Amino acid sequence: MVAFWEHGYAGTNLPELLDAMSLTRGSFYKAFHDKHAVYLRSIDHYAETRLNISLAKMTDPSSGSPHERLVRMFLRTENHPGKPSPNVGCFVCNAMVEMAPFDPDCAARCTRVSERLRIAMRSVLQELRPDAPADMLDRKSAALERLYFGSHAMGRMGGSFQHWSELLSDLI
Repeated sequence: MVAFWEHGYAGTNLPELLDAMSLTRGSFYKAFHDKHAVYLRSIDHYAETRLNISLAKMTDPSSGSPHERLVRMFLRTENHPGKPSPNVGCFVCNAMVEMAPFDPDCAARCTRVSERLRIAMRSVLQELRPDAPADMLDRKSAALERLYFGSHAMGRMGGSFQHWSELLSDLI
């Protein structure tokens, strides 16, 4: 996952994958068949590990106000201790941009991740605005979902994550 996260699908070659996974070529092909299968499994792994942790923290009412939790969600990818480098962005966001337009399996995985994020954001918005109409919560959560992925695409090229608290206050 880290090799793909850092270099992208096209920028990661088989010797790098073998080295990152500590596998021989024969073991690699026996376990995964090809680079594409490892890439799809990497997206799943990212969702099962990092995304699950982030969504649990964001939706946990005991970890702060809804506004604070949304802000931390936007900051979490920038400050995550396991990131391979500061400007790698969100692994799934990178997959959305690089592979999903051309790869239906990748697109389906990215869609599932995106939907989970949107649903979790909607639940936090519902806490923040319990009397808000459902259609407004749907629109705002969709806007936040797109803002999240867009911010991480910009982060990949070195964009700043500063001022999220103020930006989100204006939107929510």
